[in-house]
Amino acid sequence: MTASKKCALCELPLSGKNRSKEHIIPNAIGGRKKTTGFICNACNNKRGENWDSELAKQLNWFSLALGISRERGESPKQIVQTVEGEKYWLLNDGSFTPEKSSYLEEDLGGKIKINLTAKTIEEAKRRIKGIARKYPKFDVKKVLSELEVKTDFLDTPLCVNLSLGGPDAGRSLVKTAFAFASACGVAHGECGKAIQYLLDESIEDIPFGFSYLSDFIQNRPKDKIFHCVSLHGDPKTKMLWSYIEYFGNFRIVVLLSDSYSGKFINEIYSVDPLDGSSVGVRVRSDVSAEELALIWSGNGLNHENYKAAADYALPIIHERGRSRTLDRTVQEGFDHAAKQLGVKKDEVIPKEKAAEFTAFMMEKISPYIEHLVQSSHINEP
Repeated sequence: MTASKKCALCELPLSGKNRSKEHIIPNAIGGRKKTTGFICNACNNKRGENWDSELAKQLNWFSLALGISRERGESPKQIVQTVEGEKYWLLNDGSFTPEKSSYLEEDLGGKIKINLTAKTIEEAKRRIKGIARKYPKFDVKKVLSELEVKTDFLDTPLCVNLSLGGPDAGRSLVKTAFAFASACGVAHGECGKAIQYLLDESIEDIPFGFSYLSDFIQNRPKDKIFHCVSLHGDPKTKMLWSYIEYFGNFRIVVLLSDSYSGKFINEIYSVDPLDGSSVGVRVRSDVSAEELALIWSGNGLNHENYKAAADYALPIIHERGRSRTLDRTVQEGFDHAAKQLGVKKDEVIPKEKAAEFTAFMMEKISPYIEHLVQSSHINEP
């Protein structure tokens, strides 16, 4: 990474104390690569974190659905809704919990029947201890020992928001393109359009647009979600621009400069947001001036291509979710069987208990298999 001597936004000298380690693609959505010669800590805290936070918020469903890893904590849970209007919390492990807990007391003539549904085991334990304070004869130990997670599976599709926009998210996109240009050795002064947009909140000349007129990726993988940011500069055309793609679905072109005088440049950084590995995609640099002009004027949306982008990304994300659900269900089945038979962690399962162990596992796994059959996710022989 090329280290600049001054902050790209405030032009204060960058030193060891105030040099920010800036993620080129926000780490909140799975970016890994950093540059230390771009902006100072003060500008990162004042501007960059707010911009990236808004972008991550708008893309949070994708981060949760894939289960991306972050340097600081997990992607925050969020409310999702089915097409029938049912609401759930989507968690970082891909599972769902009810939007609200429920509690019902029923007097059975001297006895009290309590029905409790909690969003998590931890919440259930807290609620049970509260019940014990209200009813001293309540057998807390017995109830806690019998406490278990009941797993159901959604039988209706989710509503997913595929929009991205607003000034803060837009500035995150421009900052990403600018940071990558800086990391590639482009002088900050060569990115005049980006600087103007990032520093002037009243500016109406937006230097980016959505790109769905053609596919900029030349060798798009069929089964992998990736992020990428590319940089293309040509002193003959005086254009310096960047292509950004997030989660295979969001495709943007940023104009960094229309008076570029530096060297010819054609660079790309692409990453798998799940594990940080490099993804070998190639971005077209021979995009016509006419197509770029349409994109930057806000006319880069072809509805058929936009739908094709969603049709590319969503099945891959769905398959990832199905795989995670299967892994989680098998683990739940194993834990359930081990608990029923008193098998401790890392203990070898006795041969004489193998059949019984499998039967207990299937108590948890069978509902998922039935769900797959009912949802037509597997074919009949």
